[in-house]
Amino acid sequence: HYRVLLKQDAIESDFRRLGNPQNESASAQAGISPLIIAAAVILCIFSIRYDRLVLAMAGLAALCSVERVAPVFLSAMQAPIPDSPGIVVLSLNAWRHQDHPKQTARAIAASGADIVLLQEAGPLLSQADTILKRAYPFRSNCPTGCDLAILSRLPVREFRYRIRDSRGMLAGPRIVFGEIVGASDLGPITVASIHVDRGDSPIGNRQQIVKSLDELFALLGKEDLIIGGDFNMTPYSFAFAKMDQAMFPIRRVSFGDHSYPSQIAGLPTIPLFAIDHIYASPRWHAARVSVGHGFHSDHRPVAVRLLENRPDQSHE
Repeated sequence: HYRVLLKQDAIESDFRRLGNPQNESASAQAGISPLIIAAAVILCIFSIRYDRLVLAMAGLAALCSVERVAPVFLSAMQAPIPDSPGIVVLSLNAWRHQDHPKQTARAIAASGADIVLLQEAGPLLSQADTILKRAYPFRSNCPTGCDLAILSRLPVREFRYRIRDSRGMLAGPRIVFGEIVGASDLGPITVASIHVDRGDSPIGNRQQIVKSLDELFALLGKEDLIIGGDFNMTPYSFAFAKMDQAMFPIRRVSFGDHSYPSQIAGLPTIPLFAIDHIYASPRWHAARVSVGHGFHSDHRPVAVRLLENRPDQSHE
């Protein structure tokens, strides 16, 4: 009798796992949706020469991917924004194996960004800090081997690394944040650079990441927050959708551009994965910004121009 009950519980547990959209295998499949679309196109080409079964397989693969990818691109479709100064925010994983730091520093300085959120920043800042200081006089401290940094043309009130909960324990993922003064008529804003680890496996412990973000925002708040960085999650994945819930009411204002990998073994490639993102509170709306090339990283930068919503404006 007990064996039957245990067997039934195991079967129900398996069904719950398979039916749970947050499980890791589903997240992994969703994270490579662009690759599935490419495979679907190839299968369609082969179907011209071979049989209808291949065409049916291609159609199924395309439908599975479109279900995940379409909402991302639809959410990025926004009305044109009138030309306005606003603030330009750029996020870049500068790469711990950075081998052209001066060229990268010049590209950042020429990007037009007012605020730069860096990840894997240590090698870049240790070798090309003089160039960046001229363009960005306000910045967080970056000790030897640091991972995160914020550079700003605008005055900064204070920078802090990580946060601690009421027990004095570190809370949330790796993060540096500070209060920027002068970006808004409504007072200072909080900007943050974040680097979410992938964990011990290629998928990583996404549920733990979401829990960490919940802890982080409970202490940091979201009302005036702009946060960007390397999240190591694509917007097509179920894990990313779960993270979006943890982020609410701040929302992704970058446009889902594929940013990784931009090079492999020193050779330029076409990025396949959108894992670098910028989020902002409902106080802001965004326009796409092109920042060019020459950053010599395995990530491409993402950048947005943020304009502040006034009480009489609505940008749903």
